[in-house]
Amino acid sequence: LFDGYLDWDFVCTSSVSSTQLFAMMPLILATAIGTSSDEVKTFALQVRIPDTYTSTDDKSLLQTLFLAYIPLDSVDTLQLALKSKNSLFYTGVNNDVATALASHIVSAFALNSVADPDPSSGQGSASDSAQGAMSQSKTRQDAIIGVVTALGVIAVLVLIFLAFRRSAAARSSRITALSDPPDMAAGARPDGREFDQDSVGGQRRRSFYFAEDSLRGFQGERPEDNAQYDSRNGGSPNMMQRRNVMPAAISAPILQQSSMNW
Repeated sequence: LFDGYLDWDFVCTSSVSSTQLFAMMPLILATAIGTSSDEVKTFALQVRIPDTYTSTDDKSLLQTLFLAYIPLDSVDTLQLALKSKNSLFYTGVNNDVATALASHIVSAFALNSVADPDPSSGQGSASDSAQGAMSQSKTRQDAIIGVVTALGVIAVLVLIFLAFRRSAAARSSRITALSDPPDMAAGARPDGREFDQDSVGGQRRRSFYFAEDSLRGFQGERPEDNAQYDSRNGGSPNMMQRRNVMPAAISAPILQQSSMNW
């Protein structure tokens, strides 16, 4: 950081001063930290706006910053060199312009108080952090996917088992329905059927009435004989000839002893 002699307005309007800064400051810094000028990378000149600046009328308050990259382990060395007027920072370069430029440095300014103006300079560490976060996120995502997949497989297996069990139960009920007789009491008369009728409407031959009729020799109703005897129809071929029976031809009844001593 330079003092008010090399303020921002003067450096921007004087091409000589800006050229001298770019040419001499890398050499001054390299000499102060004891390294080659190749280790010092000039970045840019930048304006510093103090708290007392309010408008363009205060342009003389704007300060000039020389930004450059130096090895990280040399920052403390350079900070100590700035505070000592006898250090190589002020006396190391045998050049009047370099000596004049070094004399206008604000030695109390902290070097690490300036934020890095190049966002890409921290890209390496930021990229490493981002990659680490992405790796952790990927691992967590893989774990979640694995758990969800396992739960899905278990759910599918449970559904398959339930479906198989339901299908087996339905098949068993169909087999039972086909093999079992109708659910009715044995010997009960179905609705709309007479007591002694069989399944086709005829007389049930296994009934008590059929057995009783069989013992009596009755097989059904006898047809009524509407034929009447008429003496005038003596010549009818269906009539049998009446003959007289002699009383002597009928024998007297013979009584025999029964098993009950009658």
